[in-house]
Amino acid sequence: PRHPAPMIAALEAGRDALARGAWEEARSAFELELAREESPEALEGLGLTSWWLDRGDRVFEARERAYILYRERGERASAARLAVWLAWDYSAFRGERSVANGWLQRARRLLDGLAPAPEHSFLELREGVFALVEDGDPDLALAHAKAGIAAAQAVGSTDFEMIGRALAGFARVTAGKVADGLAELDEVN
Repeated sequence: PRHPAPMIAALEAGRDALARGAWEEARSAFELELAREESPEALEGLGLTSWWLDRGDRVFEARERAYILYRERGERASAARLAVWLAWDYSAFRGERSVANGWLQRARRLLDGLAPAPEHSFLELREGVFALVEDGDPDLALAHAKAGIAAAQAVGSTDFEMIGRALAGFARVTAGKVADGLAELDEVN
């Protein structure tokens, strides 16, 4: 049998390394692919790897370029996913909340009118985290958590559903509904 094309091999090697938590190995694989050809998939992988390695400069460079390339391809859901990550990055790495809000609005606009996708849940959950952690608004966080759970259920994403339930639990605890919140958190365990 023939070996997979170099792009597929490098991307798969990078994704496999990410799944194993081998950040440097993943970085090398994605950089190898990018030396051959720039693709949004390799840039997205490099951005995630750089995030785990706490290399903020590389995170922004890779994710912003991946966002642009997904937009050029017309892949709105993928571009929205990168916009949500960039919102988190701008807040976490640079403390630029207004820029982060801009990225969240961009993601919402990109997802508007698209068929249900995991990115809908990702956006709702990230907005919920911002509402809870940054704004101290557990009611808004709970509303986003519920929307994120519904979006996750619509596409069968157990991972996002459980993240949503955890967020809902934390929001309820923060709002003083400790027993209800802890019960939801117990379900996530």
